[in-house]
Amino acid sequence: MVRSTRPIFWIFVPLLVSLTVLSLWATIHFGPIGKPSQEAAECNSVRELIISEELSGRAAWVEYRNLVDDFLALPPNSEQRITLIESMALKVVEVLSYDLTIYEELEKFPKCVTQSKREQIPGMIEETNTAINFLSGSTPIEGTYFDPGLGTWNSTYYEEYLSALEYLKLEYKNQPSPADF
Repeated sequence: MVRSTRPIFWIFVPLLVSLTVLSLWATIHFGPIGKPSQEAAECNSVRELIISEELSGRAAWVEYRNLVDDFLALPPNSEQRITLIESMALKVVEVLSYDLTIYEELEKFPKCVTQSKREQIPGMIEETNTAINFLSGSTPIEGTYFDPGLGTWNSTYYEEYLSALEYLKLEYKNQPSPADF
């Protein structure tokens, strides 16, 4: 007596073969047992650094913007302007230092950055360094050194705080943090 195979087995065999092939592909691509690839681990590390630096940087930026509001409330001939300008310069240098750390990290790991933004990073590093050096009084811009004694400040400078997470590729931007587990 010959037994015939059931038609349902003809559906399961190709399905199981497909699952096996996909499992092997995923293991090769992502590493064994769900371990993220080296690139994913590096990019997650970059993401964590951005989040950490932005927490501190944003807090300093809020303080800077409060100083700007205080500056704008002063009369033009107030003696407090110079002290406030010095405080704003120090606070902006602090914020820019956090930004510089982020930009340098993004430059080290270009695979984590969207293609369209990779070429912007060296210029951002240069601009940030220039601003830090100018506000610290060590480098002139167009032959002029920063002088708080003039009593002027561009109140629109660094008016908006944007996240560097926008520079990360989408697959790394929205990954859960290891701290979330």
